[in-house]
Amino acid sequence: MTSLYGRSQRRIRLGALLRGLRKNAKLSGEALADQLAVSQSHLSRVELGDTAPSRELVERWTRMCGAPEDSMQQALELAEAVVVEVTARRTVKGRSLVALQRDAEQAVAAATVISGWVPLLVPGLLQTAGYAQHLVAGDFPDREDIAEAVAARMQRQTVLYDQSKTLRWVISEAGLRWRVAPPDVMAAQLDRLSMLALEPHLDLRVLPFANTGPVWHDHGFNILGGRTDGHGDLVSVGLLTGPARITEPAEVAEYKKAYERLAELALSGADAVAFIRQVMAETRQN
Repeated sequence: MTSLYGRSQRRIRLGALLRGLRKNAKLSGEALADQLAVSQSHLSRVELGDTAPSRELVERWTRMCGAPEDSMQQALELAEAVVVEVTARRTVKGRSLVALQRDAEQAVAAATVISGWVPLLVPGLLQTAGYAQHLVAGDFPDREDIAEAVAARMQRQTVLYDQSKTLRWVISEAGLRWRVAPPDVMAAQLDRLSMLALEPHLDLRVLPFANTGPVWHDHGFNILGGRTDGHGDLVSVGLLTGPARITEPAEVAEYKKAYERLAELALSGADAVAFIRQVMAETRQN
């Protein structure tokens, strides 16, 4: 089983197909990389299925290798499929919840810049154990490894104190108010957020309903940038049926632009803390 953030069967198939086309054309990796104007290491990662190539790169690759029409079409279809890959919920449910947390931990460890737009919840790295317990139990009510998964999520939070990383979040007001847990648990969660928002090495912002603008905000996402594991930047989007990964550079760039627009509208620093504490007070009253 591969990591949710690493290789996939489609990537492996595409890489093997492209490698076969290169060899049939009697081109060395170095020669083809030079013709494609990419590094040999990038070409190697594509062939191994470690990196998802763009459709444009695959199209040039197949043409330079003189691929037959059917092979070219197959490669292009696979390239389009790996741009946005969804790990089916049945695959997720077949693994332990702890293993899923370990996948997320590895992905975060490999990224040097993490930016998240979180419209309805509190980000996993910022959750209290009580909040996480209710959230995971709601997502997987029939699982017996919920406590272990929550413990693994708490262990992941050591990354918050790694000042070599840039950690950024914009949380919607709805994320503060959505009653994932009872009022006392929610108040404790909001109290923790208010303290983390004062940490100078974290960029934690809150977007109130009143701060409106012509900004796209339809669903949450996490951008894992500056990765040190040989992979390019990716966007992870949580869907009902499983997580989706977006790796096409142009599409990743669109998400980066969307994040910056949301961040510009959001409250930060003391203003964010004051807003969080206002919501916390209202939560305790209800």
